[in-house]
Amino acid sequence: MSVTKQSGDSTTSTTAPLLTAATWSRWLVVGTVVMSCGHMFGLPAITAPVALVVAGLAFLAGIPHGAIDHLMAKRLSGGTPLLAVAAVYVGAAAAAWALLQWVGPIALVAAVLFSAVHFGLGELEVSRLLTAWRPRRIPAAAIVVAGSGALVLPLARSGDQLLRVATAVSPELAVLISAAPVQTALLSTWCVAASVAVAAALRSGHRTVALDVVLIGALGMAAPPLVAFAVWFGCWHALRHTARLLTVEPGCAALLGDGRGRAATWRLVRLSAVPSLAALTAVLALGWFTVASPNPTTMVAEVLRLLLALTVPHMVVVWWLDSVPFRRVHGPGAQPAAAPSPSKFQRRLRPLPNPYLSIATKRRSFERPRGVGELPRRDGPRLR
Repeated sequence: MSVTKQSGDSTTSTTAPLLTAATWSRWLVVGTVVMSCGHMFGLPAITAPVALVVAGLAFLAGIPHGAIDHLMAKRLSGGTPLLAVAAVYVGAAAAAWALLQWVGPIALVAAVLFSAVHFGLGELEVSRLLTAWRPRRIPAAAIVVAGSGALVLPLARSGDQLLRVATAVSPELAVLISAAPVQTALLSTWCVAASVAVAAALRSGHRTVALDVVLIGALGMAAPPLVAFAVWFGCWHALRHTARLLTVEPGCAALLGDGRGRAATWRLVRLSAVPSLAALTAVLALGWFTVASPNPTTMVAEVLRLLLALTVPHMVVVWWLDSVPFRRVHGPGAQPAAAPSPSKFQRRLRPLPNPYLSIATKRRSFERPRGVGELPRRDGPRLR
């Protein structure tokens, strides 16, 4: 989704923020994997208190990425009053939080499944925007499942920290994810999907899509389970979605089209400031009441429950945004950007001309067609 169109080999101005966010997210994940594996090379291992602090900060960093959902919902709904849109959004999040708090593990399992689908669809959309690749149904479904690996793999591993947090959220959920058949099924499903996604991406020449799947798998397998999901949520998913918002929000997209990327970023910051402060205040208030508790996992559990509740209206808005026609988001007259130009590697992979076919073509071009350039034939007098 973008507004302007730019020709040539340069990257379109509206895909530049997403490309930057994708690059930074990869480096942050690589750094987390290296730190997690540092004990294998003599570096100090990540202790439990440090892991909880990192997870809490990463969760907090990911909260603002849905801060302008109400503005996008207002535009998508055709100009519904902002107060009504905000009321519906907050009401949906409050209802989801209440269900997660009192209904039991059924609502929690449903929220986790919906979140996994939301995360996977986000990865598929980012790959489409960055590469202009439209995979078929099976590779697309594989990318969706593989893209949720930072949630699926930590659940399959179920470390002590994650189990303590899951127990604080719902004891029944902790029993479910600690069952060996469930862990085996989650791990097997992700490995099959990742293999299909990587093979399809490499076959199509999109190495960055395959790289993202590999990095997600490395993070989910190497880092502590709770840290893996938190870092992916705050430093990968939220970062990339925020970059997408720069190309979707009409004012930011117009500034990007004029080459004013910094102004577009500051506009997004101003639009998301108040909702972000409200959500962060709610999380810090929960932390204030639980910080004196001898069990610090309670705070992380409350933050995770709040994130799951906020995910429900957020993923509805994102799904709505991805499914509507382009002009309903940006208004009449807007034009989507052209597909990004092929990279040097992709240009290098273009098939070379067949020398034998070229020689045959040249020979045919020099051959004179029959009857061309010949003098008209005159028949002599017929002898009787």
